[in-house]
Amino acid sequence: MKRDSFVDEIDAALGDAALRYRRERYAFEQRQRMDAASRRFDAGAWAQMAEMGWLSVASDEADGGLGRRIGSIALLARHAGAAGINEPLLSTWIAAEVLRAHGSGAQRARWLEPLMAGGLRVACAFGADARAADGVLTGRCEVVPDADIADLLLLQVQGRWHTVRAGAAGLQREACPLLDGRGAATLQLQACAAEALPVQAPDTPAQLAGLAAAADALGAMELAFELTLGYVKTREQFGAPIGQQQVVMHRTVDMYLRLMESQAVLAQAVEALASGEPARAAEVHAAKAFIPPQGRLLAQEAVQLHGGIGITEEYAVSHCLRRVLVDEQLFGRSAEHLQRFAQPLSETR
Repeated sequence: MKRDSFVDEIDAALGDAALRYRRERYAFEQRQRMDAASRRFDAGAWAQMAEMGWLSVASDEADGGLGRRIGSIALLARHAGAAGINEPLLSTWIAAEVLRAHGSGAQRARWLEPLMAGGLRVACAFGADARAADGVLTGRCEVVPDADIADLLLLQVQGRWHTVRAGAAGLQREACPLLDGRGAATLQLQACAAEALPVQAPDTPAQLAGLAAAADALGAMELAFELTLGYVKTREQFGAPIGQQQVVMHRTVDMYLRLMESQAVLAQAVEALASGEPARAAEVHAAKAFIPPQGRLLAQEAVQLHGGIGITEEYAVSHCLRRVLVDEQLFGRSAEHLQRFAQPLSETR
């Protein structure tokens, strides 16, 4: 994985540790031998991620975190996408951002410490189809990522965030597995007790969610390209590696260009979100609009260049394709983010 300009010493240390963890403790072949429930969520792996500080990079130091480190989030999300991590990393960072931006001091004190320690799993739903009245929520939320294993739900209803405990009366959860092994649930709320988050602030959780999903897709892209490059250099046909064929060279160059462009777009989005300048929010939406579709095209090319082995369950490249397909749908589809990217441009005309 290329080291980007936004990576500092702390990020570099986190990245090196993440790479070792992927290779030694979260290897693809090792995960494939686990049962489906353990692949969906491994409590031991989750505890290790908490110990390494992965769950603390979206929380301020005043709240016990490592600081709101946008570069760290992007870097770890890339490793998550490459490793196919199914544990709720992205949801944890988004939840921390929701609590940071919208929660009271008491709410942050109550929820952030167990969140960063790995003892509290939180799922977040943007723009829930529900209504709030007299401290209760009624409505429906379709396919909320990680809501199948969440202890607490953060729901954005009529522009305001609310917390709902997973065991609340009137809450029904219909779990649905996602294509890449992660999970979600559709929520049905019938007069569920809820606690509102009081602070009205800019919509930074949506920006962070889009950035993290884009970075996750980039990680899957990077692995797909790495696997493909290794394959075409060693797979022989008619006595020579297929990578020496001109058409294969051209296709791998196209993949490389997609990857380089995506890395550049992500670096710019990280800088924009870290700057805290509302005028640069469009750059974050550009990353979500651009990177996952590029990842889909690159991963499809990778599968095709691998031939029959590329579509098998036992080989990682097919999982890269599934990963970017899911990332393309998470936290706002690419078309929605493209529209939000274009909105400031239309307003200046």
